[in-house]
Amino acid sequence: MMAGDYKRALAAFAGAVKMQPSLTEAKFNRGVAMLRSGDAAGAAAEFAAIEKLEKSSLRAPAAYHHALALDRMGKSKDAESRLDLAVALDPAFDAALLYSGVLRERRGAVDAAARNYLAYLKRHPESVTAMLRLGVSAHRAGRTDVALPYLRKVIDKAPHSPEAVEARKFLVMWE
Repeated sequence: MMAGDYKRALAAFAGAVKMQPSLTEAKFNRGVAMLRSGDAAGAAAEFAAIEKLEKSSLRAPAAYHHALALDRMGKSKDAESRLDLAVALDPAFDAALLYSGVLRERRGAVDAAARNYLAYLKRHPESVTAMLRLGVSAHRAGRTDVALPYLRKVIDKAPHSPEAVEARKFLVMWE
């Protein structure tokens, strides 16, 4: 799978599951291979089954990957609920927190998105991605008093980054 040969990876994981049906790790990796190969629906089904396992340590990662599959299928609202589940199962699952903010921002729920970004920034105060997204969300909510400082922080922290380029675009609009 790491080499990009998803066909062989899927066959290997299917073989592992056939030999040991309770091997959740193989099912999870089969779902990842499906997702990477473009089979979002198959991956979603695989991850949904893992989410239901009460004693699996892979429930939160499965919920996160389920969200990825759902988003690729155009079901962003359902993806948000899977990300909420991932965070509920593992409150330290920061990638789910950030991605949830992105999905909420995309559908226009900028206040909810901003809460996600702020929570992420509490744990990762140097994240220029979260700063940018918070600045953009604040701008869209009409809160330039919040947006401006975060957009300026992005430029200060990573002046040559793609995030800084985006932040400058917003700042130029206001000048």
